[in-house]
Parts: sequence; structure tokens; C-alpha cells
Amino acid sequence: MLKVFKFSLLLYVFVAKFAWAAAPASVGLHLSFEQRLALTYALLAQGESSENKHEILERAKAYFQDVYKQEVQEVKVKNFDEFLRLHKGSWPSTHSVALDVELIEKQGPQAMKIFVSESPRVQKQIDQYLEWQQEQLKSMAEKQSGGEPVDIEKMAGQALALLQNPEAQKIAENWALQESEALLADRMKELDRVGEKIAQNGFAQQQDATMRIFMETMFSEYYSRLTPASKKLIVSSYLGGDLLISDMKKFEIMVQNSGPQLQKLLQVVARQADLGPEMLEVFRALENSVRPVPWVQVEQIVNKEHGNYKFIYFERKALGVGTMAQVHRAKILLDGKRHDVVVRFIKPGIVDRVQEDKLILTEVAKILDANPEFRKTGAPKLTPIIEDITSTVTAELSQEDTIRRQKLAKTRYDSTVLMKTRDYKNFIEFNVPRIYEPTGESNLMVQEMVIGRKLDKEVALYKEVAPEMKKAVIENMAKLWANEVMFGGGFYHSDLHQGNFMMNVTDPKIRLHILDFGMGGVIAESMQRQVMVLGAGTELLNAELIARAFWNLSDKERNAVNQTQLQSLVTERIRRIKAGAEANTSLEHWTAFAMDNGLKLPYEFVSLNRGIVIVNKLLADAGSTLTVTSMMKSYAIAHPAMVYQKLVIEEKMSRADLVKLGWGEMKTLLFGAKDKPATVVPAISLRCEGVFL
Repeated sequence: MLKVFKFSLLLYVFVAKFAWAAAPASVGLHLSFEQRLALTYALLAQGESSENKHEILERAKAYFQDVYKQEVQEVKVKNFDEFLRLHKGSWPSTHSVALDVELIEKQGPQAMKIFVSESPRVQKQIDQYLEWQQEQLKSMAEKQSGGEPVDIEKMAGQALALLQNPEAQKIAENWALQESEALLADRMKELDRVGEKIAQNGFAQQQDATMRIFMETMFSEYYSRLTPASKKLIVSSYLGGDLLISDMKKFEIMVQNSGPQLQKLLQVVARQADLGPEMLEVFRALENSVRPVPWVQVEQIVNKEHGNYKFIYFERKALGVGTMAQVHRAKILLDGKRHDVVVRFIKPGIVDRVQEDKLILTEVAKILDANPEFRKTGAPKLTPIIEDITSTVTAELSQEDTIRRQKLAKTRYDSTVLMKTRDYKNFIEFNVPRIYEPTGESNLMVQEMVIGRKLDKEVALYKEVAPEMKKAVIENMAKLWANEVMFGGGFYHSDLHQGNFMMNVTDPKIRLHILDFGMGGVIAESMQRQVMVLGAGTELLNAELIARAFWNLSDKERNAVNQTQLQSLVTERIRRIKAGAEANTSLEHWTAFAMDNGLKLPYEFVSLNRGIVIVNKLLADAGSTLTVTSMMKSYAIAHPAMVYQKLVIEEKMSRADLVKLGWGEMKTLLFGAKDKPATVVPAISLRCEGVFL
């Protein structure tokens, strides 16, 4: 029992402060598996009732008593890296601290280890590291006690007397637990301080006032509102790494353990905002460094399938980890044949995080919407945007809907086109992976495995022979996307960033695989027409067209304004734009304006707008001068009868307006050159958000 108490006492002192002495940069200060587990029991007890705390303490005592009953193991290691890996042990790293501890207890206690190496150099490294670690404990203890030296052995010896009777033993145990809890509570409060510090220092130089105020408020407020369970998860991640990390690295851990809506929001910010290199790296890492679901949970999910699929191989390591879902490589036996597949599932516990994020971000959005300085920047109200993000994330929770969208996408996107550049030409084969149907109800999405790399990595291999390959590939994919959404069946992928497609260059063709249909949908033909009218209205600054299109798109029963009021608001905004008081005339900003003024727009329309912004970003990053706008205009001119039918015949738009839009070519195609008017208004410079063109 003394060993258990000394161990708890040592650890309570250990977490007093995370950063004072300088550890070797290549190593850092890491807890052993046993040290981390002891602290995690205290973390689990944080904020619990007295009964629950007592139950957790009893579990901890029982576990470590069994540990000390086992004979100490001597473990031989070849190098220091192997020592450090085994020293830290294997942690479940689930979505829950309570589940982590539960899984460790189910595995049973592990014997304490002594690490030895046949190499004198490696053995010296190990001994020096363990001695250095103990010095850090003493140093931290002295800092916690106000600089007075702390004799751990003396304190443990004094505790021995207390442990001679049961009542004193309980007092000592509760004291150790309470002290550990207090220190861990301080670590949880540190999350708020780190968020505030990053908010104040990380965005102080941000030139865009809208972005600066948004980010400062978001990171000052978000983490302070997390539930205790979510904060514990972040602290648990700290305990599993280097305890002497910088504030920016702590912030990175916080971001990686935040909720799905915030992560989605930050991914968008990383693709669009002008951020500093450190901050940009933190946000971009979200697409590559999301916490994976551990194998022990994956195995449980797969075993519940009850024969839906006959797996002959299932890779333990995740192939990819997203905000909402995770994928693994596997092999199935179907109709007597082996098929290489990728298995996707929704991450456990994500539903609760979605609800938590909804509540927190709604509160933060209200703070920003009420901030006069933020409103002066002309930024849209954030409350409707948070509602939209939550709707998007909630839609991703449905595996069935994702499967349905992917099946539909295969009928719309699978095609082959000829790609030409000045130096290179080849066929591009667009492919959406095939879905393998389950035999019954399933929580898995099983699709064919495709081979390829991310775009930038693949085109880098051919930069000498085909320097314009990236631009040409993106332009062809964007044309496919744009033509389908406005002039085809209306299907769209609304999250087509580089992480959601893979490319494989071969001699006969380039294969481009389009992935992840968790976000997307179909717009009806009537919505296609209204989007065209809206685009025309924003280009011409025609109040009647803008107001009519928005009104027809909206949920009229839920709108906070009527059609007459809406047109008055639109007319006033156009007056301000023409007077130079407002510069934001894109469709994206018009949509935000409509939502700000109480118009309830459908999810499909808002989601489509997001998709357009992402595709335009892809084009710009590839060095293309094309936009979704210009591509749609080219298609419209090539199919004048269809567009004329939609805009002029069905939506009553005048022929003169078509000419004002720069569509004189279409008028010539429809009516012949003799009908060309004497004076034609020059084509207006088109914006990427004018999705009707």
C-alpha cells in the first residue's frame, strides 16, 4: 500500500507545472504508462461526486495493487527510441477518458518494467533520462511549494505512519486524490488561458478586421465553454505527449480535440484566410492529423456486422481519419472472388460532440453578432452560418445518405475526357469508387479501393514534362462539376478540396478518383433556374431579379420579412453599392445579406454556395484564370436554346438583359446576326460567385 501511496504522491507533485526546466528537444518530458494511468484516474475523478470519486479511487488502488503483485520485467531494448516507446506504453486514445480507463482495466494490469540495453551508450542514455525525469519532479514540486525544497522520501515516510490504521489511510488517500484533482483542475483551466493567449497574440497582426475579431472571439470563448468531459479529453492528450511543449503546440492539441463543427470551420478558414505560417500549419493539420478511433473500438464495430461482409483481411491502422468518419483498408470475399476495399464508418461518440459544438458555437455566434465592431466590418451574421454548418455536419452522420450520394455521383461523374496542355496531352478518366452492398443492416460503407496520390504529390513527379498538368486536371474536373450542377441533373459535391480526390498518372490515361460524398446533394431544376436568375440579378444589380429569385428560393412561411420588404432592402443595398458605400457584390455576400435580414434559405442552396467557393479556390490555387462562372457561361453559349428557355421563356427575363450580361453571342446563335442591335453594352467583368454563368 505504501508503494501505491508514494506513487500517487509523486505524481500529484509531478503535474504541478508543465514547463520550467529545458528537456532535450529531440526527447521531451514523457510520462511512463503507469504514471499516465495514475494521473488519468485522478483526471477521471475531477468534478465527480464524493461517491464516484471513492469508486474511482478504489479502482485505481485495485489496479496498482495487482501491478505491484507481479514480478518486475526486465525489457531489453536496442536503442533509445525503442525504450521511449515502451516506456510510454500503448494507450487506447478513444473519444472518452472514461472509456480509455475501462479498456485498460479490461486488458488487466501490466508488470512494472526495467529497461536494459546491451549497448553501453544506449544504457547511459536511458539512465540519464530517467534521472533527469526525477529531477524534473523535484523541481516542479519545489515550484509548487513556493520554492522550498521538497523531500519526497521524507513525505512518504511520514505517510507510512498514517497508513497504520484504516481511518488515517482513508485520510491520506483522499488527500492525495484531492491534491491531484486540484492540479488537474488547474491544467483544465489552462485550456482557457491558452485559448485566450493564442487569440490575443496569434491574430493581433491580422490585417482583415473581420477575421481578426472572429478568431479572437472564437478562441477566447470556445474552450472555456467545453464540457468537463471534453476538457478531460484534451488534458489526457497532453499527458500522452511531451509535457514541455509550447503554447502553440498545446493549442494544436486543443484544436485536434475540438468538436466537428469547429474543425470544419477551421478547415475552411485554412483554405481561405491569410494567416501566419504557424497558425496555418495548425489548421491545415486538421486534414491530416485528426485523432483516429483505436483498433479496439474498430474491431468491436466490425464484429457487430454479423456476416454482412466476409472479411479475409482488415488492416488495423487507419488509412484515413476525418472529422466525422474513419476508413481502413480491407479485403472481402464476394461471389468467390477477392476484392480490395476501403471500409468507412462514423466515429463513435461524434453525435454527442456535434450537439455540444452546436450549443457552444451558437453562444459564441450570438456574442459576435452583438459586437458593434464586428458588425461594422460588414460581416454576415454568424448565427445562421452556425446553423448551416451544424446541418451539414448532421447530414454527414447518415452513412445511408452518403452511400446514396456516392451511388448517384457514379452515374454523373464517371466519364473520360481529353486533356491538352502546351506540352502534354492525355485522357482523364474520372471515377467514383463502386459501393459494395451489405446483406443486411450495416454501420459500414464498403467501397472499392482506388490507387493514387494527392494532386500536388502526383503532379510534382511530372513537373518537368508537364508543368501545366495540375491546372489542366483541375480545370477539367471543375468543368465536370459545374456543368452537372447547373445544366445536368443538379448533383453537386460540396467539399471538393484536395483531400477528397486522388490522382494516378499512367501512360494510357490519368485516373482521378473523386471521394467522400458526406457533403453534397441535388438541386432541383426549379432551383437551377432561380440560381441563374439570382446570378443575373447580382451581375446587373437588378433589384427585381435579386428579390424575386431569393424569395422563390426561400422557405416563405419561415421568413422574417415579406416579399415587398425584401425588395426594399435589396433596392437600398444596390443604392449603397452604386454610391460606393459597399463593395461586396458577389453572390456569396448577397446570400449572407439575405440571411442576415431574416430569409430562410434551403440547405441545398447554402451547401451549393460552399461547393462553388471551394471549387473556385481549387482553380485559383492551380493558377487557372477560369472560374465556375466563366465555365458555366461557356456552356450556356454552347447551348443557347436551353438557357433561353430557362431564363427568357420560363423566368421572363428580357432579351436585353441577356445582352447586358455579355451574351451577345447567344443572341446571334438564337436569332441570327441580322437581329444584332446597333449598340451593344460591353460585357461586364464576371465574378466567380455568379454561378448562373
